[in-house]
Parts: sequence; C-alpha cells; structure tokens
Amino acid sequence: MLPSSPFSMSIVTAKAFRQQIMKPAEGLFLFHARAIERLIEGQLGERLAGISVPDLPYYLMPRADFLLGLETENAEALSVIEGLQLPEHVILLPSPPDQRLEQSSFTRLRYDYWARSFEAEVARAWQAARECATHGSRLDAGALRELIGDYAFAEVREVLNHDGLILPVWDDDLVCRSFVAFVVRLRYFAPGARGFYFPAIRVWPQVDHWMSAAGLDLPRPLVDERLPRLLLKSRPGSGGSLRSEAPLLPLALPYGQSDPDLAVAAESTQDAIAPTQGSPLDAVDQADVAAEPPAFRRGPVEAPRCAGEVDRLLEQRLLDAFARGTQLDLQPDWVERFGDQLGIWRTRLLGALRWVPPVLPWRLFRRKRLVTDVRRSDQAVLRGGIALFEQAVAAAVRAQRGGYLALALRRLAASRRLALRLVPEVGELPAALGQAIAKREALVESLLADGLAERWAVANSVRAELCALVHRLADDDRARFGSPAAQGLLGCLEQLMLQGPTDYYRLRLGRWLMQLGRAPIREQLPFQPLLKALRVLEVSRARLEELPWPMAELERFSSLLRRLNRLITDRLDTELMPRIEQAMQEADFVPRNHREIVAAQKMKLELLDVIKHRRHLKFTDARDIVARNILRLPDPTWSEFFRGDRLRRLDRTAERALPGVYRPGELYIKGLQQLGAPLFGTPMGRDILRYLLLPFGGSFLVLKSLDLLIALIPFVDKSFHFTEITSVVLSGCLINLFAYTGIGRHIAQSVSLGGWRILRFLVWDGPRGLLHWWPIAGLLSTAMMRGLGRNLIQPLLIGALPLAPIIALAVLVDEVPIEPGLWLLGLAFALGTLARNTPAGRRFLDNLSTRIGVYLQRLNQALFIGLIQQLLFFFKEVTRRFSQLLHRVDEGLTHHLSERWSSLALKALLAPIWRFSESLIQFYVTVLVEPQVNPVKHFPIVTIGHKLLLPFLPAITAAFVEITQSVLPKVVAYPFVTLTIVLLPGLFGFLVWELKENWKLYEANHRERLRALDAEPAPGAPIEPASVGAHGESMRGLMCRGFHSGTLPKGFDRLRKVIRQQLRDNKPYPRRLRRCQRQLEEVEHAIGIFVDREFSFALRERCRNPDCTLTRIETNLPRLATELVEISVAIHPWARGGLGMVGDRSDQPPPKDPSNSLVPTPARYAATAESVCGGIADPDPVMLGIRIAFDGRKLCFDAELSGMPERIGPRCWAMISEDLRLFAGRAGADLRGLKIVLPGSAD
Repeated sequence: MLPSSPFSMSIVTAKAFRQQIMKPAEGLFLFHARAIERLIEGQLGERLAGISVPDLPYYLMPRADFLLGLETENAEALSVIEGLQLPEHVILLPSPPDQRLEQSSFTRLRYDYWARSFEAEVARAWQAARECATHGSRLDAGALRELIGDYAFAEVREVLNHDGLILPVWDDDLVCRSFVAFVVRLRYFAPGARGFYFPAIRVWPQVDHWMSAAGLDLPRPLVDERLPRLLLKSRPGSGGSLRSEAPLLPLALPYGQSDPDLAVAAESTQDAIAPTQGSPLDAVDQADVAAEPPAFRRGPVEAPRCAGEVDRLLEQRLLDAFARGTQLDLQPDWVERFGDQLGIWRTRLLGALRWVPPVLPWRLFRRKRLVTDVRRSDQAVLRGGIALFEQAVAAAVRAQRGGYLALALRRLAASRRLALRLVPEVGELPAALGQAIAKREALVESLLADGLAERWAVANSVRAELCALVHRLADDDRARFGSPAAQGLLGCLEQLMLQGPTDYYRLRLGRWLMQLGRAPIREQLPFQPLLKALRVLEVSRARLEELPWPMAELERFSSLLRRLNRLITDRLDTELMPRIEQAMQEADFVPRNHREIVAAQKMKLELLDVIKHRRHLKFTDARDIVARNILRLPDPTWSEFFRGDRLRRLDRTAERALPGVYRPGELYIKGLQQLGAPLFGTPMGRDILRYLLLPFGGSFLVLKSLDLLIALIPFVDKSFHFTEITSVVLSGCLINLFAYTGIGRHIAQSVSLGGWRILRFLVWDGPRGLLHWWPIAGLLSTAMMRGLGRNLIQPLLIGALPLAPIIALAVLVDEVPIEPGLWLLGLAFALGTLARNTPAGRRFLDNLSTRIGVYLQRLNQALFIGLIQQLLFFFKEVTRRFSQLLHRVDEGLTHHLSERWSSLALKALLAPIWRFSESLIQFYVTVLVEPQVNPVKHFPIVTIGHKLLLPFLPAITAAFVEITQSVLPKVVAYPFVTLTIVLLPGLFGFLVWELKENWKLYEANHRERLRALDAEPAPGAPIEPASVGAHGESMRGLMCRGFHSGTLPKGFDRLRKVIRQQLRDNKPYPRRLRRCQRQLEEVEHAIGIFVDREFSFALRERCRNPDCTLTRIETNLPRLATELVEISVAIHPWARGGLGMVGDRSDQPPPKDPSNSLVPTPARYAATAESVCGGIADPDPVMLGIRIAFDGRKLCFDAELSGMPERIGPRCWAMISEDLRLFAGRAGADLRGLKIVLPGSAD
C-alpha cells in the first residue's frame, strides 16, 4: 500500500506503477516508447519508409502482428504472453520516462494513464464494432466526412497529425478511429474542450449521436452520475474518480458553442473559481478574504462585534482627525503638494516601523524601561499615528479638489490601512470611522466614473460599466497590501478623464525668424488629445491583464475598454481622414479606375492604422505602405528627379496636413531614395541593376563570404582565395545565363535535378532497392538470417559504436598503437550482446536513444529556431520601443494653453536642444548601430564592409578628428570619433536594406501586377497577394505552417497546449488562456479588416453605379479554424416594392449610419458612411459566404449564396463576380482552377 502522508516524501517505483496500469489478461501492455516504435516499424514495414514514428499516447495493434514483433523484440516476454487469451487487438502504452516518482507526481501520472487507457479502449471498441458490422449506421471515414464536412475532416487529420496522435501513413478509417477515441476522451477528462481542439466542427450533438449509434456508452459528463463502462474498465489500481472541475476554457471564443458539454463545464468552472454568488463585482478570492482583516474586506463596513472592543476615546480622536482632514480649504500650491508627497512617504515608513518593534531605538538600546515611560512613549506613537492619519486624509482631499481622483483613492486607502494599524487588537475599523471613509471613497469613485462618462460623452450603459470598473479597482486597492496593477489602472483612468480638449501647440521659433515674423510662432497640434487618450487606453488594457480576476470579469471590462477605444478612434478617423485624403490628392495619389479607388481607400486606412497604433506617422511608414499598394510610383520623369516624385510630395503635404502627427523623413533616407530613383525607376537603370550589379555584386559577396568562412577553419591554406577577378566575372556570367535565358534555366534545372537524383540514388534509393530485391529480401527474411542479425551482426555494430571514438582518441591524441584483432571483435561482441540481448541492456539503449532525441529536439527548438526567433523579436521590439521613447519625449516637450510660464520657458529652452539630439541619436541608431547588432543584417553585408573599409580607416579617422576638433574639445571629440569609426561598417547594412525597400516602390519592379478592370484581363493572369497580418503576412503565410508563417494554426496549437498543461498540472492558467485568446482575436480582426477593405468596399463602390441594385454591404466577423477561414458578407439590395425606377434612388433618404452608435453590432464590421449607398435597404440581405482553406499545397477558395439572390440583377452579379475573383487572387488562391458560379455572372 502506498503511503499517503503529506509529510512523507514517498517514492513510487516503476514496478508499482506497472502493477496498477498494465493488464495483460485484457490485452493492455506497457512497453518502452522505442520498443513500441520498433514494433510499429516491423508491422508497417515499407509504408514507414522515410517517416519517423511520433511518441503516440497509445497504439492499437492486431494480435498476430504483436506476437510476430515480440519474436524479434523480446523473446523472453513472448514465451509468457503466448499463454494468454489475448483479444483481437492489443493496446500498447509507452512507459513513463521517470522510473521513480513522488506521490503527487504518481497521482497525476496515473490520472493521465487512465485517460490514455480509456482512449485506447474506445478505439478498440470502435474497431470491433466496425469489423462486426451488425449495426445499421456506417462507422467509416466517409460517414464522418458527410457528417462534419470535408474541411473539418481535413482539420481532424491535421490536428491529430501535428499533436502526434496518429501516424502520417494512416488511411482515413484509422484517422476516424483515432478521432472518435480522442473526442470521447476529451469529453470526460476535459468537458467542453473538444470544440477548441477542432473548431471547424459545428455539429457536436450529431457527432455524439453517431458515436452512440455504434454502441458506445456515452452518458453526459458532469450531469449524469453514471460513468461509461469502458471508463470503469480502464480505471487503474483500486479505484479513482474523475475531477469535478472542468479545465478553464476561453469562453469568449465561439468555437465550442455547439458543444452541449460546454455550458455545463463553464458552470462548474465558475463555481470552482468564484463560489460566492452575486454580481461579478462581488466575486473575489475567498482565501485572500479569509486572510484579510475585516476592515480590508470588500463590501459595507459592519459594526464591531462588541461595543467594548474599541476604545471610544481613540475612535473619537480618529473621527476628529478625519473631520479636520476633510475640512481643509486650501488651494494646494507646489509647496503643499510636495509636503503631501513627503507625508505619504513618511506614513509608509513610520507605518512599517510601527510593526517592526526591534528596530525602534528604545527597543535596541534600553531593554528595561519604567512602565510610565512605556506608556508615555506609546501615547507619543499614538499621537504621531493620528497626525499621519489626518495628513493622509488631507492629502486625499487636496488630490480630490485638484482633480486627481485616482491619487485621492490611493491616499484614502492608505489612511484606511493606517487607521487599522492604530487599533490592532480589534482587527477592524470602528463603525463610524469606517462609514465615513467609505462615504468619501464612494464620492471619489462616482466623481471619477462620472468625469470619464462626461468627458467622452458615453451612453448610460457604458457609464454604469465605468462605475463598476472603478469600484472593483478601488476594492482591490483597499486590500491589506494594496494592488499595484489596480493602482496603475486607476491612474490610467484618471489620465483619460483629465485628457480634455486642451489646445496643444509647439513653438516654431526658427521658422518664425526665417520668415521675419510673417509665419505664426505657434503651430497648433489638434490631434494630440485623442492620440494621448489612445496611448492611455493601450496601457490600461495591459494593466487590466495583470489583475488576478476571473476571466469573466476580465472579458467584461476588456470589452468596456474596447468600446472606449472604438469611440476615440472613430473621432480620430473623422478628423484625420479628410486631412489624409487631401494630402494624397495634393501628392497625386489619385485613383483612375475602380480597382485603384479600392487601393486608395486601403492606403488611407493603413496610414490611419499606423497613426492609431504608434500615435505618429513617419516617412518610412508611408514608404512601406506605398510599396505594398497598387498605387506604387510610376517611372519618374526628368522633372521629378529634381522636384520630387509622389512620395516626396506626400512627405511635404502630410507635414502640412498632419501637424504633430507626421514626421518628415530624414535627409539621408529621402536622399537615398531620390538617388536610387534613376537605378530603380528607369528601364536603363533596371537593366544595369539586373544584368551587372546584382549578378556580379552577388557573386563577389558569395565568394567573399566563402573566403571569410574558410579563414575560420584551422589547418587550411590561407593563401587560397575564391575572390578573384576571373572567378567573380565567370560567376556573374553564369548567373546571367541561368537567370535570364531559357536555355540557361533549362540547363540549371536539369543539372540540379539530375545531381539530386544521383545523390539520392547513391545514398538512399539504391541501397534500399537492393535490400528489397526479392532474392535478397527472401534471404533476409529467413529464420537463420534473422537470428544471425539479432545475435551476431547487431551486437557487433552496437558494441563497435562506443569503442570507435575511444580508439580514435587513443590513436590520434595519445598516439597509443592499437592493433586490431580478434580480442577487439570479442570485446565489441560482448558489449553488444550485453546491450542488445539482455532486458537491462535493451532498457539502457532505449533510454539513451530517447534522451538523445529529446536533447536534439530541444537543441533545435531552443538554440536554433528559438534563438533566431527571439533575436528577431528582440531587435524589432528594441527598435520599436526606442522609437516610442523618442516620441514620448517629443510629446512631453509640446506646449498647451493651461501650462504655467515656468513650464513654457523650460520647454522652449529644451525643445531645440532635444530636436538636434534626437536627430543625431536617430541617425546613429538607424544607420550605424542597428545593422551592427542585428545578426540578420550583419552577415555577410556588414562583415564584408569591415574588410572593404580597413584600408581607408586611417584617412577616415584623421578627417573625422580634424573636423570634430574644430567644434568639440578633445575629451569629447576622441571618444566620439572612436565610436563612429567602430560603428561605421553598419552603413553598408543600412544601404543594402534601404535600397531593397526602395526597389519595391516602383510599379515596374513587380512582376505580378493588379490588372485594371477596364482593360481586357488575361485568363488566369496572376494577381499579387495582399498583406493581411500585422507583420505583413499574406493569407497563405497566415495559414501555412513555416518558420515565419502559420500564425493561424500556431495560435490554435498554443491554445491546445495550454489546455493540455491545465489537465496535466490540474490547475488553471487564465493568463496563458487570455494570451492565446488575444492572439486568435488579432488574427480574426486582421482577416475581417482584409475582407472589408479588399472586397466589401469594392462592392460599396459598385453601389454608386446607377445600374446597380445594391444599397448596403456589411462584413460579418470571420470564423476561424486551424486551416480554414469562413466569413460572410451581407448584401442588402433595394427593398422589395420600395423603388420603382433607378432614378428614384436620389429621392430616398439614406439609412441611418450604424457607425454612430457607440456599441456596434458585435457580429459585424458595421458599414461606414461610405458603405451606405442610398436607397431603402432590404432588411433581409443576401448572404455571400466565403471560405478560404489550405489543403497542404495551395489555398482553396469557395463561395456560396443564401437568401434570395434573384432580387439582384444580372449586371450587378457580374460586377460582384469580378470583384470576388479579384479578391480571391488577392487572398492568394490559384485562379487557374478557380470556379465562381453566381447567378447571372459571366462565369
């Protein structure tokens, strides 16, 4: 019997574990994972060629194959197992890697193996039901495919294969069996989670009915007390029960709504996390409440248990101090504010010392004191505490009157804690004092919530939510030790309230002097209040995620912050959109056809997105947006070389139209773009670049990189160099031949394909084919050859592996002569026989191979893939935060009309100095530092730049020293020049990357161009895929797994991983779930925006056509799956019977703009004012469903209609079909096999 005392460190051995799990009589065995892998390879044989076997949770093997495999794997076990009456299929479970377990680990492991055994028993029962075929329903993969759909079945295979639950070579029926077993396991061990594992399935009740029809006993989990028969049969040991709580699930995601178990699981989770009934504001952690004194607990203050427990005199003195503190009527100047802050610090210090008696002086130096002295000192401490309490209350009142309501709440909470320390014997505040403080706190909370609601003019429902949020945060901050996250969020709400319509401006003294006072000295910054409010809301959302609240409350208040964010962004869009449109028109970014109108709208919205995300817009941001838009730059004319192209004109017009928001480009960036225009934007320049610079320059870089790598290898002749003139010219000519001639490409393809096939034949196909040639295969399959291989050849090879490196080291390093002989073969044979043909030896080899595989996998993921990803993320994040820091300092130096004269003078003095320093810092970081420290940009460009600059460094250094000494002292000039010379090779990396970005600016440099709709399109012409994700990914990049791609499937992978971790550790991880939820919501939002801007807006523009019968277009929220995106577009035609003639459209009032509502329809991207096209819209729309899926090779695009499509005319359907085909190309679908069938369309 296993000990169960919590104080004893009991260790459970592998033998005890096997006794509880393994059931040989029922056909359930425990084997090492490598032994199971060898049994599978012996069973499947050729089907596993080139495929690795994953660590399966179980394996179901036919009895005959199992016994045949044991003959080679473990003959000793075969002699025992042959005497058992085994079922038709046996279950193989991998033994745990840890052989000695603690009691808690053993309990979790036994629960995990119970789940595995149950899953395996369900698979065996399903296989038996399929083979019997005595029921009426079909149990094959075809029936499952008809039930859930082709895309959902493809997702089933993808998820099970990725998670290592199936073998890649299995057919659909075996995948169906594994799916059934895994889903049944999830239903009882993780109720409600199967919808998040397979989000493409929406028919879970029908799936349950189909599985029950096969004879599976499936009572409802968490509802029926009865357990399934197979669950009881697979229970290990003497007993056990399922966990009463379901794992925590992200209920805000819609993927499990059709699962009937999800609602029950959500109720059990809520009961476990928040057992206190009531509103969400009363749901608190019971352990923390029990540990807190009553004065810190949330809710109304109760009267003390006994009137005699509180000193009436002390209570009255505290009440008098509170009254004196609240009656202060002084306007706080800077002296009083500084005194308040000092008082708060003194309160914290003395309050802490009040509860650490050993550090008080009289306790350290005077051990014996008179009773009167002690009483006198206690009275002094009490008087000091009351004075501190009064000062804290006064500071709170001053903060309240000054409008700093979050600070007032924090100081009231500090006064509450200080008052409680003055009455430690009772553990709670006196009733009158508690009520007085609570009344003041409630007043400040209501002022803060009402101030926010009044400042942003929100609806009454939002006002109520604000009151609830402020009250909840103040409750958290009133805990014993406070809540830094709650304090930070309250501070953010205070900043949001104080962010009024202040007139921000900045002084342009230089421009005023240069124009002799004709230009205004003040430049108004009208957009700063809204941009600062957006920044505060972003910080607020981050602070909210740090709070240890239940997920329901976090989702509730996160929705509130999203509403406020939408309100502010709508106002910002209204103010900025006309300015951006004006700047684009003045810069000649004017669309000429329907497709360019859509592109111009997308360009404006992307510029707005950058402003809302970063609170500013830079020249490089505008350049990148232009480079990925179809409104790229045409080839420049001669006049544009001198007066600037479209991008340069946009830089000037945006600076005028967006003061304080747009940052003009630096001279070195704009100058480089202008200098590269003749090379990138003219036919002759492109030919020079394509046929001379790229081939020969690339040859030089590659050959120089080879020289640098060879120089690092020891024992290699350093005099040999690849970088010679002849080799560079020859390599450049070969590149031109292979890249730009048909016969060259044909030769290159033939040589590469032929070389690969020869190498594959020599290494793999040839030896493999020879071994499978029927004479040799027949010889190797005889009993004599199998025994010879098992008892002679394999032991010799295994024994030679450890001896080979030892002999090599002895000969090469120590020069010990070792003569090969029979003794060496005998030693190798003895070692191999001990390792191969003994149970301990086989276990040692299996453990060794397992650990080596695990270490190699960790090394690959952590050192190579993980390190590169972390480096890329690190440098990108450092660059972003550095840019944000510079912008924050620049924001801090802006002026506003209500600031004091001292602040105005100080900012006016510091602003010119900061602008010069910012330009210098930005130049060094962007041009010199970042290419040096970024490994992706460093090698090989910067490395070769070091070599090229080496001969010129003395002359460059002397010139820099001479220049800097004329303006700077030597103590500053020498370090400055040294730093510049050290970082100077980073200039090469900057130039290469900037030139690469400038190449993308010109329309002629893109092979795949969007065709104009008024031109004759070529059938199947390629269309350039659009950027969808936040990092510039295409739709294929979002859905296809890869090193830098696969955001969508990886998001669901992370979600499943968190759910598995909760099941393994038996504890919730709400922050990890929230992180996964946010990532999937970001992908959902990005895809919805993509569809709305690329397709829905194109249809809205069609509404302006007088022959079109459409009135309004709405884009619903997309529904995501692992490799599937489904989204529907609501097409509202004219109301039936509402319009008789086309010309009557102008007589009808436009429908109400749904974007004016603060709370839009949550299931849709509501139509903006541009989407409302006049006329009376039919309330019953025609739904156009769009489905984009990835099948492992290409994107599949499909569309279907629902509703009454006959209400839309043929001409309108033809335009919809054309826009839909173009959108499919923008999504990355293959247009050659695309068939879109719409009523009345040309297709």
